[in-house]
Parts: sequence; C-alpha cells; structure tokens
Amino acid sequence: MSTMAEPEPDATASQLEIELKLLTDARSARKVWTHKSVKALLRSAPRTRHIRTVYYDTPSADLMRSGCAYRVRVCGGACEQHLKTAGSVEGGLFHRREWHAPLPSETPDPALWTGEAAAFIAPYREGLRRLFESDMERTDAVLSNGALAVEMAVDVGVIRAFDEDGAPLRETPLVEIELEWQAGPAEQVFDLALDLAHALPLRMGWQSKAERGYQLAAGRGPLPHRAAPCDIPPAAALPQAVAQILGETMAHFLANQPCLEASGAPEAVHQMRVACRRLRAALSLFRSALPPDETADFREGFRVLAQDLGAVRDIDVLIAETLAPIRAAAETPDDIRESLRAALAALENRRAEEITAARALAAAPETTRLLLRLGRRITALAREPGDGALRPFADANLGKRHRAVRRSGRHLVTQDATERHRLRIAAKKLRYTAEFFQSLYPGKPMRRYLRTLSTLQEVLGRLNDSANVPRLIAQATGGGEAMAALSGYAMGWHLHRLRASLREAARLHRDLGARPPGAPRRQH
Repeated sequence: MSTMAEPEPDATASQLEIELKLLTDARSARKVWTHKSVKALLRSAPRTRHIRTVYYDTPSADLMRSGCAYRVRVCGGACEQHLKTAGSVEGGLFHRREWHAPLPSETPDPALWTGEAAAFIAPYREGLRRLFESDMERTDAVLSNGALAVEMAVDVGVIRAFDEDGAPLRETPLVEIELEWQAGPAEQVFDLALDLAHALPLRMGWQSKAERGYQLAAGRGPLPHRAAPCDIPPAAALPQAVAQILGETMAHFLANQPCLEASGAPEAVHQMRVACRRLRAALSLFRSALPPDETADFREGFRVLAQDLGAVRDIDVLIAETLAPIRAAAETPDDIRESLRAALAALENRRAEEITAARALAAAPETTRLLLRLGRRITALAREPGDGALRPFADANLGKRHRAVRRSGRHLVTQDATERHRLRIAAKKLRYTAEFFQSLYPGKPMRRYLRTLSTLQEVLGRLNDSANVPRLIAQATGGGEAMAALSGYAMGWHLHRLRASLREAARLHRDLGARPPGAPRRQH
C-alpha cells in the first residue's frame, strides 16, 4: 500500500491520491450522511459547494492517450488548474499523481507548470481546447475515529460534452461517493464502504470522471478491457505478490463492468467471465496465504458470476462461430436455412434473457459486498510482512500444473468430450499461473510457452463449443426434429475443422515440453 506524499512547497504541488469510488442514485447518495457509521465518524458538519471542472485536451485526445487529464476547477469564485496521471489500482483503490496550480481566471495556463508537470504537458500545450466538464454539487467532510482519517465526498450533477465551437453537445448524470484515504489502516476504508453497502444500493466504480467525459465527447460508450500484465518484482514477498495478482484480476473485472452494463457487448461478457476465472484461479493458487473461509466465499461468489456470464458467452460463440458461417455459405440447403433462421431468433431471445440476468447479478448488492471484501483482503495483504520466497513458490506451482496438463493430454486424439474438457480446465489453470508469474521468467522461452498455451486453450475451446451445439440449440428452441437436424448439420459442417483441431491440439500439447521454461528439474 502506498502512503500519502507530503505536499511540495511550490505552486504546482504534487500528491498521491488513494480513493474508493462508489456509484448509486442521487437520493441514496444524499442519504449517506445520515448513516450511523458516517455520523459516528463525523467531526464537523459536511460542507456543500458547487464545483465545475472543465477538461482540456487536443482534438485527437493526445493527453488522454498519454495517460493524463488536464482540467480547470471553478469553485466559489476561485480557479485552479490540475494535471492528473492515470496511475494504478490496488484492490479498487486508485493511486494517482496529481499537480495543482492557482489561476486568475477560468482560462488554463500551461506555462504555470514546472518540473515533471511541465514535461508532461509540453508536447500538447499549443493544441488544447475545451472538451467536456463535470458540473456538480459536492458535499464533503473528513471522517475520523482517531486512527483512520478519510475524506468522504458525495458528487451529484452531470457530465457535459462540448462541440468544436465550445457549445454544449450532450450530457449524462453523475452520482458518486468517494472515500479518499488520508491516514490510518487503509482496510478500514473498506469497512466503512461495507457498512454503507448493507444499507444503500451501491456499486464499486471504476471509471474516472475524465474517462466518462472522453466517452461522452466522442459519442461512444465504455469499451471492453483485456487483462493487464502482472509485473511482479522478483524480490517481492509472497503477501505483496498475492495482493498484486488479486488486485490486477479484480481490476480486470471492474474495468469491464461499465461496458457490460451499458451495452452487454459480447467482448465485455467474455472479458468479465475471464476475469472471474482468473480470480478463482488466483484464489486457488494462493489458498495457503488466505483465510480458508474467506477464500471459499470469494471462489463461490465468482463461480456464480462466471456461470451467469458463461450462459451468455456460450450463445455468443454458438451464433458467431458455429451458425454464422453456415448462414453465409451458399451451399446451405433451404430447409436447414429455414431452421437456422428460427434457431437464431430463439437464440437472440434467450441471450436477451441471460444478459439481463448477468447484468442484474453483476450490479447486485451481494456482488458489491463481495468485491469490497476482496478489496479489503488485497489491501491487508499489501501491508502484511513476508519473506522473499516467491520464486520457489512459482517454480513449484508451475511445475505442478504443467505435469497435470501433460498427464491429462497423453491420449488427446482419442479422448471423449469429458476428458478433453478436463484437459482444457488444466490448461487454463496452467496458463493463468504462468501469466501471473511471467515477470519472474523473462525472455523468449516463457513468451513462446504462453503463446502455445493460449493457442492450445483456444483449440480445446473450439472442441468444447462443438460438443455443446445440440444442448444449446435445444435449450433455446425447445428442440424438435428440425432443430435436431440443424444440430447434426452444423456438427457435420464443422467436422473437418474439428479433426484439424484435434491434430493441432496434440501438436501443441507436445510443444509444451517436459517442464515450463526456467523451472528447475524435479528432484526425485
């Protein structure tokens, strides 16, 4: 856990910001001040101010692409410009660098920046224009119990985008509760948030106001995100490595939640499902470093989430990868084409039902509390003392999972669907473990190993998807002779690809070698 940096004694002071963002509706946000946990920590009456923050960038958003936000804040007649870096996330807590400089008016002045801030802005200062603003009522106060100090801010208002002439273009509601840690045990920020989440409809927030504003200015919604690499320092102690890996996997989940809620896009569904599986794999991998009851609770919660997301993902894959090629093929018979039209319509209806259920669960109070409990555990782990015995731990677990894949795939070409499914699960666990520890094994051999594992997992996934075709079509359509004929035709149409996939999977399995790259020989 990073600590707060002391403000620098100049006009462009820098500080490290650590905050937990919670989303809700305006009525619930205002009720937070009457919650018993908040009232017990209040040391003075909350203050309410009108704050307007205008964001500047080049027309092609170059500052945003470089990981910076440049803004001018107007509050009570005073103006101040800010420069903020994207930073990092640990357990849902944001860690960012930020600089401030007072202004005589609302007009930004890049020439006021000095040092590191000046270097950030220098390449872009000539092409800046107003892109969007947050216009809100902020109520805030410092909460303290003598050990913990946290600033709570409740923001209610709008985000407003401007056209190239500076005229209002579009706007969207803004409601956020921010808990900004100042001193004491950072885990207690999560204790406070959990108290609130038991009384109010809260969700953990991921997107900054700046990210939402850029999306609004561009006229698009949130995008899916792939998992970020876990770049663990070789000298990291086990508790800090566990915290970093769990933090990255939790961040992967949270990063895709806005896209799931906004559009239910297939890639967002896929990435959130992958995040759930990576979280479960990490929890299993590090179970010796975690409380057993808590680990079981986390694993079960993310299993249920992965199950609901998987129901949507199975339909997406069936439509896009199995049925779409048949629909596009000129040689598809008319009777099959007619059944295909009916099946696709039924599958779309079934997907609408499943995505509604998945979205509801992802936004449900129990999911918010699950994420907050996980965030608390990650934050505690980051502060926990430990030794530097990480590499032996990585060697042992990589070797164990590698041997499981080698055993499960010995007779891959002749395996039935159940046996291949077990191999696919073993390959996923090995791949996730190798990705978690990749920074401990630098060089081309590990990169090649991960590419092989990724392709093997993809090929085994295609084989598994084929085995599920009859079940998924029957579930969506209610079955019948026409749908059975469609299932048979689809499986036959793809048979040549499946045979090639079996041969490819066997080759990839051989390419994994006797042991993972960099792993020591097993002692007998």
